[in-house]
Amino acid sequence: MIPPGKTTFARMQTAAHNEAQRIEIIEDGWVTLGQLPVPRPDRVRLRDDFAGIVRLIDLIEADDIIRGRLEDALKRQAATPAPASRPDTELVPVDEEVASE
Repeated sequence: MIPPGKTTFARMQTAAHNEAQRIEIIEDGWVTLGQLPVPRPDRVRLRDDFAGIVRLIDLIEADDIIRGRLEDALKRQAATPAPASRPDTELVPVDEEVASE
């Protein structure tokens, strides 16, 4: 998997908000259709986690000190070269995997 690209707080917040809404709409739909008696607790917790990310980004954006520290840390991280990724030597080509069975 390639490393994640650059993003912004606004994009992360929008993505988290959209995912929280998607989970809620799906769970409510299943309940409305009678497929589930109540929303699944693990999905509700996941929705709450995404909603928490939205609130966390709100808090970071509202606090100049936290935002400044985070920006400084990101600058330090950008100045440090990332370690080179190593190829995974454990991968076996699909045709070899099938032939060995």
